[in-house]
Amino acid sequence: MNTFSGLEKLDPEHIFTAINDQPAQLRQDYGDSMRSAISADEGIGITNIILAGMGGSALAGSIAKNWLFTRLGVPFELVRGSTMPAYANNHTLVVISSYSGNTAETIQAYNNARKNNCKVVCFTNGGKLKEMAQDDNITVFELPTVSQPRLAVFASLKALVCLLIELSLVTETDMRRELEDAADFLDTQKVAWAPEWQKNNLAQDIAKELANKEVIIYTSPLLGSAGYKLKIDINENAKQVAYMNVFSELNHNEMQGWIFPKEKNVASLVLASSFDSEDTTKRIHTTQEVLKDHGYTPRVITSAGSNHIQQLLYTIILGDYISAYLAILNGVDPTPVDLVEKFKKLLTD
Repeated sequence: MNTFSGLEKLDPEHIFTAINDQPAQLRQDYGDSMRSAISADEGIGITNIILAGMGGSALAGSIAKNWLFTRLGVPFELVRGSTMPAYANNHTLVVISSYSGNTAETIQAYNNARKNNCKVVCFTNGGKLKEMAQDDNITVFELPTVSQPRLAVFASLKALVCLLIELSLVTETDMRRELEDAADFLDTQKVAWAPEWQKNNLAQDIAKELANKEVIIYTSPLLGSAGYKLKIDINENAKQVAYMNVFSELNHNEMQGWIFPKEKNVASLVLASSFDSEDTTKRIHTTQEVLKDHGYTPRVITSAGSNHIQQLLYTIILGDYISAYLAILNGVDPTPVDLVEKFKKLLTD
């Protein structure tokens, strides 16, 4: 029996098409908008970077930090909220990221960054943020129209990387080319995860293993942002509980919590990279050995790709497919986030 036979009926907004289209976002050309609004001279004197955003709008910053950790020339912090740190000033680049342009916390972060005389750039698809930025003569990078912010992450990543390159805030190694090569690589991989691919579909197989269980995701440090994206995808697409943590932090606390309760209804995933250090690989194996008598039987997913960013994005898009298939197994539409929208409405009533 094909457990995904109701896919088309449950996916009226075509999330599988949106997932499939994501690699093309890495080919987005932000060069023209930057050349007219951003000059390399504006990077002079920038001593730190902040990306402010909530939910899916913050994910590009998380991925960029994960990927560019050894290439960043200045500190880079994520602000998932409305308050700017005290050090934010005219030497701080603040990227305000809100896909809808109407996120309350992010609009307040925009106002606070302006009060602190920070250099502000906005990533958005429209809304109040775009209007405010245009009125204030602030540079806006317009994101492509998609059904949900979590499906515009690759475009946000491309915009952020282009911005950092133009301002000379990263060690330049032609990262635009790296992202375009990653897009080509993902186009070759995603075929085997699409609904049309019925034989040995890895994304479908993993979704079946996760159905009706709480999901615990552990990742190597190299894939931390991909693990967090998968957690969000399972929460928002599949409407299912999921948690994540990173080696080796989890070895100092969370692993102790596997003792109770004795009876567990969990599915465990480990996201590993072929570039993991020997120490990380040993920790992954040793964790499995120590916890094998406490319900920890993880499915290990080893990312593919010839470099770090390819492996990060490979894991992310595979996770997108897994979570969308899990939604179908749960009998729900993957796209809307009704509880989140209800919560926002109650806050404004």
